[in-house]
Amino acid sequence: MAFNQVRQFQQGYVSANTNIGVSVDSISQIYSGIIQLNLIGSTGLAGVCTDNSGNIYTTDALQHIVLKITESGNIIIIAGLAGTSGNNAGNTVTAANARFNYPTGICCDRNGDLFVCDTKNHQIRKISNNKVSLIAGATTPTSGTADGVGSAARFNTPYDVDIDPSGILYIADTYNHAIRKIVGGTVSTIAGAKGTPGDYPQWPDMTTAQGVLGTAARFRNPYAVAVNGLGYIFVSDTLNNVIKRIDPAGRVRIFSGSGVFGTTIGTAKTSQYQDLKFSDIDKSDDLYIIDFNESGVSRLLRINEEGVPGTVIDFATSLPAGGPYLASVTTNPASKLIVVLSEYTEEEYSSSSSSSIDSSSSSSSSGGYSSSTSSSSSSSSSN
Repeated sequence: MAFNQVRQFQQGYVSANTNIGVSVDSISQIYSGIIQLNLIGSTGLAGVCTDNSGNIYTTDALQHIVLKITESGNIIIIAGLAGTSGNNAGNTVTAANARFNYPTGICCDRNGDLFVCDTKNHQIRKISNNKVSLIAGATTPTSGTADGVGSAARFNTPYDVDIDPSGILYIADTYNHAIRKIVGGTVSTIAGAKGTPGDYPQWPDMTTAQGVLGTAARFRNPYAVAVNGLGYIFVSDTLNNVIKRIDPAGRVRIFSGSGVFGTTIGTAKTSQYQDLKFSDIDKSDDLYIIDFNESGVSRLLRINEEGVPGTVIDFATSLPAGGPYLASVTTNPASKLIVVLSEYTEEEYSSSSSSSIDSSSSSSSSGGYSSSTSSSSSSSSSN
């Protein structure tokens, strides 16, 4: 991967309900070749994506806003009001009048439209032409498990969204322990049993390379999804400490991870993860994923076609104690990495406290990618 020079953006807030104060600092060159965005003064999670022009979009969960960072470093709020949560009751509103409640995952389609997990409103929303509309979920902040069209569908704290080249949205419906998709406004469940956590399949269950049919699979707080150009979906099965893969036929298999909480880097079957977060796939079909733990061990990992991880950066050795923390990762159209750092502490859950509740090689039949074309090559990258 060809890296660009570091650009570090510092994002700060004058106060919770007034304008943003922005400063650009290029002094710190800690991460050679990575664009670094710091969210200073916010303790919220942050999703990130880019459009085909290289603009960066990021959510700020606790400030309840969506930000745009241009290539020149200008940072603006494009939707929401800083420090103010709310719900627009399913109405289409101007971006300035939009209200979110803890927005997290975000992705961008080839037209430049944005799709956002409005997490605590249990909704998926769209930002297009300075308007924000409801794609799916109840018009009031109501969780549930129903499939259906638009506002008839229900989610439970969805954390991440990604989009494939054909425009199908994939959702990590985190507290429903399921992976959902949206096609033409209709929500269906492609993997997991809504409302039922579990850890199937495990490695001993893998009698074939294909895995198990999607609705027979079980997840435990799946946090993030990333889809490549042929529709293979990679899921951060966070509280099971593994990465699972869903193929285009809807079959689920373990892709990487032993299922044991830890930091060991080994083979696909022996490597350990702590608290898998946002991820993205580059044009070479390498999976970049954040493995975060509030004790200070925060890693950006690159996982090859065989499910074998390697450490890109161990942020525990680079960042000061107490944060900021590695929050999100994406690749831009030039296949350059963008990482988001935030001063957040995870307020929802962590693997360590909730575990009682979870250079590329060639593709193989036992779990590799099946495409050399990732979604980032035909549509903009996501979390």
